[in-house]
Amino acid sequence: MFETKKGTIKNDLIKQSINDIYVVPNPYVAYSMSENPGRTFTKRGDREIQFRNLPQQCTIRIYTITGELIDTIEKDDFTSMASWDLLSSEGMRIAYGVYIYHVDIPGVGEKIGKFAVIK
Repeated sequence: MFETKKGTIKNDLIKQSINDIYVVPNPYVAYSMSENPGRTFTKRGDREIQFRNLPQQCTIRIYTITGELIDTIEKDDFTSMASWDLLSSEGMRIAYGVYIYHVDIPGVGEKIGKFAVIK
């Protein structure tokens, strides 16, 4: 006899792993287009940072160190990461500095952390 069980999300397991959420690369090292960007003279890759060890559903808010909301990422998929292109919600490039991220997990809790963008 073969039985199947409905898939469930266990909030207590998610709550235990909240502190495992992190950002890579941290710090993010920016560069100028006038400089040699890396191994090739054309591109070094996409400008992005990744939030890792995320649950299936969460909201990530990115703030300046003074508390200004820069961007919001809504995640609702089966991966454990989300990417951010280092642009504000208005499509503007962000400045160098320290940023705060807030991960809100519905019905579970939240994680607050920081990352840096340096030159």
